[in-house]
Amino acid sequence: MTEDTLATESTVSAPEPPSNEALPTATAPAESHLARAAAVHSNNGHGRHELRGGETTDDREISLDRRARLRLLAGSLIGAGCLVLAFVLQPGAASPFAAPSTVSAWIALIAGIVGIWLVPGLWLSAVMMRVGAAPSARLATRIGATLTWYALIGPVIHLVADGALVTRGGVFGATVAATAAMCLGVVLGLARRPANPWQRFLIAGVVGAFCAQTVIWLAMLLVTDGVNYGQIRRLDWLIVLCCGLLTAIGAHSRPDLPLVRRAKHIRVILISLAVVTVTAVVLFAVGSIWSPAQRTPSAFGAEQVAPPAGSDVAIALTGIGPDGPALIQRADFTAADDMGRPVSISTRLLPGGKAEPATLLVTLAPDSRPQLCARSAEATGQDWPIKLTVRDQTSGLVVQAVIPPEWCVS
Repeated sequence: MTEDTLATESTVSAPEPPSNEALPTATAPAESHLARAAAVHSNNGHGRHELRGGETTDDREISLDRRARLRLLAGSLIGAGCLVLAFVLQPGAASPFAAPSTVSAWIALIAGIVGIWLVPGLWLSAVMMRVGAAPSARLATRIGATLTWYALIGPVIHLVADGALVTRGGVFGATVAATAAMCLGVVLGLARRPANPWQRFLIAGVVGAFCAQTVIWLAMLLVTDGVNYGQIRRLDWLIVLCCGLLTAIGAHSRPDLPLVRRAKHIRVILISLAVVTVTAVVLFAVGSIWSPAQRTPSAFGAEQVAPPAGSDVAIALTGIGPDGPALIQRADFTAADDMGRPVSISTRLLPGGKAEPATLLVTLAPDSRPQLCARSAEATGQDWPIKLTVRDQTSGLVVQAVIPPEWCVS
């Protein structure tokens, strides 16, 4: 009797539900578990929750951040390396997008396009801008960041350096230096300590500024041949400050990059390859028709130099502007004495190299010696240097050459 009473008291809590309601009641714990799991996955890092295998949301965010940093670091280093390769293979003042004629020029062109696509648009869009989540929005942000950088870097250098001449080396140096500072910050961001965000920002800035100053000092100490560090010395503090700021931003910010493992993000890769291909074709076509080099009036300058054996006068000819060398080749030179009377001459043009001027060798005809020597003695009463005016009939260039008086007695 006692056992029946206890059993009745322990079981009587609520009426038994009907049979058709048994299924929802039985599945309620499972639905509640699924809801909690979905809430954990959609928490976005607010709070610490357990995931499968004992992994927490904090651990998952750290893992995603490390992978994004490593991807950003790899892409930026590849882009900077391509820019360095293009700069080394295409030396001098030649346009980086000139029509390639050799294997090295083709490699320089391809490396330059890949480098410009990866640097600095990759880290600018991933660290600073972070606009858009869809593939099209990310691609538009990436292209806009790249175009903005290369459109503004030249005017900024010109204004900050008080009218300094903007060269390809200056744009290359600023781009690689900024990328190196950001990559240093990305590497420092892989460390979990210090946890305080302000301490991380300050320490990374100090490290970046110190590294930038050290690189400047070492460059001035080791590379001294043909390099003018006047502008760098004057802007030393600004360069160090900018590098420190970029390093701090790279260490403090979490890169925002798409997950390339998802199928929908394959479109970004394909569209990026299409953009690079179209850009290469357009730059090649434009470079073949019209060079993007600075368009200055075409002309050539002339300066008398010491003549070699076998010639009486030597004149160095330097091309100015894109058509300057062609004007030198088309030149037709004549000569006259100080009275404007024609003098018989024969000329020979020695072509110069990329950094050397061409040389015009002038040889006076034997019958012109009495005319020039008599005119020199008649005008001054003594032997003085003979003045010879050389004129280009095509461009109108006039240069006055001087022949020593020893020429009359030789």
